[in-house]
Amino acid sequence: MKILLVYPRHQETTTTLSRVLKNKIPPLGLLYAGAALEKSGHEVKIIDAENENLKLEDLENLAKQYQPKIVGFSVTTPTFKKGREAAQRLKQTIPGIITVFGGPHLASFPKISLEFKEIDFGVVGEGEITTPELIKAIENGENFSKVKGIVFRKNGEIIQTEPRELVQNLDELPLPAWHLIDLKNYQDIMSRKKAFATMISSRGCPYNCFWCDPEGRFGKTFRGRSADNIIKEIELLYNQYKIKEVLFYDDTFTVDKQRVVELCNKLINKNWDLIWECRTRVNLVDEELIKLMAAAGCYRIRFGIESGNDEILKFVRKGITKEQARKAVGWCKKYKIEVFTYFMLGLPTETEQTMKETINFSLELDPDYTTFSPTVAFNKGNDLFKWAVEHNYIPRDYWDKFVRGENLDAFPILETNNLSKKTILHYSKMAYKRFYLRFSFIWKKLKSCRSLQNLKKYLSIGLAFLIGKVEV
Repeated sequence: MKILLVYPRHQETTTTLSRVLKNKIPPLGLLYAGAALEKSGHEVKIIDAENENLKLEDLENLAKQYQPKIVGFSVTTPTFKKGREAAQRLKQTIPGIITVFGGPHLASFPKISLEFKEIDFGVVGEGEITTPELIKAIENGENFSKVKGIVFRKNGEIIQTEPRELVQNLDELPLPAWHLIDLKNYQDIMSRKKAFATMISSRGCPYNCFWCDPEGRFGKTFRGRSADNIIKEIELLYNQYKIKEVLFYDDTFTVDKQRVVELCNKLINKNWDLIWECRTRVNLVDEELIKLMAAAGCYRIRFGIESGNDEILKFVRKGITKEQARKAVGWCKKYKIEVFTYFMLGLPTETEQTMKETINFSLELDPDYTTFSPTVAFNKGNDLFKWAVEHNYIPRDYWDKFVRGENLDAFPILETNNLSKKTILHYSKMAYKRFYLRFSFIWKKLKSCRSLQNLKKYLSIGLAFLIGKVEV
């Protein structure tokens, strides 16, 4: 069966920061789905409307040429409306097509999403097993109720089936279908090499931060791909696509330290001209691991530190301390690994004084890059949103209304009795200026410039952080 997978255009729905950076990242979710569908014998085409800057008419023409039987869309909650608009257009253009929506949004809003008639099916959670099963049921006219992890309509009723179990052995999944896109067309201003790819080496995060989404696609159970399986994909990317840099998009890369040690040793033995970055927690690294990661080509680690106040860190269940942050950042500097930190302003129980502490702590740590994001109560399922509702800071039905198109702000900053939106934004702007306009920071970046291209990159990044509102 001919299947078209679409990543809808959404730049206008993203943050100021994202628009300035103009990053275009490969749609990993669709690549995994495409691989699973091809393995099941289907013909698959991917259209990344965001990367190709396609208008609805362009998408319509490409779809008409391809004539798919099924069109799948990968959406987040902020991009859901754009996905719906595209589905409406394609249903008008190609009579009889069946639309399937998946992605993070469907994990949180499965039934509300199916209120829109342009959506025929939703895939809830990990889709590599569910999607081929759903397509088979569509082809054979089988009972959809027997397919786990979907939502559909029957006689006007919206039905959600039994949840799909998480994939326990990620090595059993086919590698992403990289041949369905042109990697040369993607860019990340933060990457050092033009030839880069994104990868997911694990799924799930076992920690319990206040803003964690328990309904997310990957769940809380950590599942890591083996070092051999990761090396297999890197080897494909390196040899066939000439990739020189890998950006690991795992929520928490170093949960299983032994796995990382094994991977690093294999990378060292391969002796590839390859660099990589990852994201993890300051309490999940030690000096020995950082030293090994640096030797294996790791050039940047991103840490979510969030606050410079230990009491707030406890309240939001971050599970780290400022001292752990100091040590982790210090080890990275010792072994010449760049540090990118994330901080949040306006967290629960926050005051102007604690926001000042956070800003001062960022200056003390002096990472290579940092962001200061106003706190947003995303997703109705997490404890941050529940706390905000209990304190009457955000309506209980805010996100339901957003999905239905009644609320238009995809990034509602959390206002409390202590802090107004205006105050939080003031401190966010002040934080960026204090961090990025320091003479020591500017001088350090100028000294590290090796070309005019590097200088332009640093200027673009600095501009983005100075005028950006929210990092997502």
